[in-house]
Amino acid sequence: MPAIPTRLFLLLLFVLLQTNYFSLSQTSSLPLGKWKKELEVKGRIDDEAFARIAQSLLHRDSILVERALGELQNSGSSNHYYNTRILWLRADQVYTFRYNDQASLAKKYFEQALNEAYKTGDDNLIFSVSWAYASMMYGFQQIELAATYYLQAGEIGERLGKEMKTRFAVFLPLGEILFQTREYERSIYYLKKGLYRPENANILSRYDTVKYLNAIGQGYQQLGKLDSALGNYQQSLEVARKMDDSTWLGINSGFMGQVFFLEKEYDKAKSLLQYDYSINKIHEWNIAAYTLQWLAKINLLQGRKDSALTKVKEALNFLKKSVSFAWQKQNFLQSVYQTTADVYKASGNADSFYHYYQLYTSLHDSLERLTTLSSVKLAQLRIDNEKNYHTIRSLEEQKKAEVLVRNLIIALIILLSVIAFFYVNRLRLKHRHKEQLASQEMQAANAQLQLFTNSIIEKTNLIDQLEGQLSHRTLTLEQQELAASISSQTILTETDWEKFKTLFEKIYPGFFINLIEKVNDITLAEQRMAALTRLHLTTRQIASILGISPNSVNKTRQRLRQRLNLEGEVNIEEVIAKM
Repeated sequence: MPAIPTRLFLLLLFVLLQTNYFSLSQTSSLPLGKWKKELEVKGRIDDEAFARIAQSLLHRDSILVERALGELQNSGSSNHYYNTRILWLRADQVYTFRYNDQASLAKKYFEQALNEAYKTGDDNLIFSVSWAYASMMYGFQQIELAATYYLQAGEIGERLGKEMKTRFAVFLPLGEILFQTREYERSIYYLKKGLYRPENANILSRYDTVKYLNAIGQGYQQLGKLDSALGNYQQSLEVARKMDDSTWLGINSGFMGQVFFLEKEYDKAKSLLQYDYSINKIHEWNIAAYTLQWLAKINLLQGRKDSALTKVKEALNFLKKSVSFAWQKQNFLQSVYQTTADVYKASGNADSFYHYYQLYTSLHDSLERLTTLSSVKLAQLRIDNEKNYHTIRSLEEQKKAEVLVRNLIIALIILLSVIAFFYVNRLRLKHRHKEQLASQEMQAANAQLQLFTNSIIEKTNLIDQLEGQLSHRTLTLEQQELAASISSQTILTETDWEKFKTLFEKIYPGFFINLIEKVNDITLAEQRMAALTRLHLTTRQIASILGISPNSVNKTRQRLRQRLNLEGEVNIEEVIAKM
């Protein structure tokens, strides 16, 4: 089965990709800053942008490209899309410039790119990276890796509804690989899924139709389903005839000849095989050699040993010259070795028989081991990849959960801070309001106290005037009673005192408490004296308010000084003012 051309898939890297590339500062003439912005876009990047960047790097000096990609990568980014695309470009660079140990280096970059893609959780990106990884590994003939990531890309592509790209770019090469590992049923399944035949097919799609119909036929032939094999070879032949492609006309004729040989219709088989050989002996040496060994089998059955020997020798010579399609060449070579051994055995040449039989068994066993190993490695790679994917997704989910918890804690702290701010602000406003009310009450009390004091002073002055007038006149009994009534207004009653005290304490809060603390057995008269002294009233005014003589005021003031332990030169008003 002809292997898919490596360059075809690398070309697809620029045509079919849905995830693209990037840039940063300024290395020479490369617009790295612009590229970096493009690469940091989350989600799908414009296909044309990717192709442009990749093509720009493809035609540059390898040292410049290495420096540019190194600068882009070293710029550092927590953006997993950006990191994925940078690593992808680096893998592409490895293939383009053919670095030493390129397969393992490209594998390293793609493994890292895939891990970064997993972290995004973006299936479109994971699909594209898986497909590109598989395509490049197929180019390096790392068929186990290629199959693993083609399978992954196929599963994701179908889930995303990427029918055209998945069928053409994933299932067809996957079918080829599974044919190589001799998983013929699965190979046929994926080749059929991948094969499409649009009415207006261009040359490329017709070529693929010819190729993969033939591959399906080979799969059926290996399974012993000869009718199905012949049907697919005939379909492939018809498309090749429409294309006027002589190479594929010959190839399909040869495989149809093999079917007729297996059905023991040797004349039909010989005619078709000879037609195949006549066309492909010039360029397709692997096919020509394989066809010759089938013709040698017919010669051997017909007893034409010399003709058979000539054909197997020519077949060996073709394979010796061939340098293309190593896997195909090795499989064809084992068949030629086996037929050559049969020819020498029929000719009675025991030494040559054993020589070629040993070559056949050695190569056959080697290919069997490789096939078995490939199947085992493929299964293990699938398991490892699944584990890796789920581990990374689990870590990402855990990381998201931690970020969510952190954000919730931050949000809670902010919320509590806002609540605390408004609460404290409310308390502050409430306190300010209380202060304003207290200030207003104090102002009102001060005004009332001042009014009260002024009223008493006015009464006192009025009484003084009346007493002065009355001292020069003889009063009637009624006038004497009126004068006594007016005089009684100057006496500060208990009710007046309580009213006065309430107003006074609003203006001078704590005054009486401090006074009692200094003189714990102070009398009520002394408290009144202290309060009136605090208002800076004269002795005459205090006497009028209290309804006592000025001399009694002086005595009470002197007694208060003693209670306060004041020296003679100390001003009692100043001391009381400080309380």
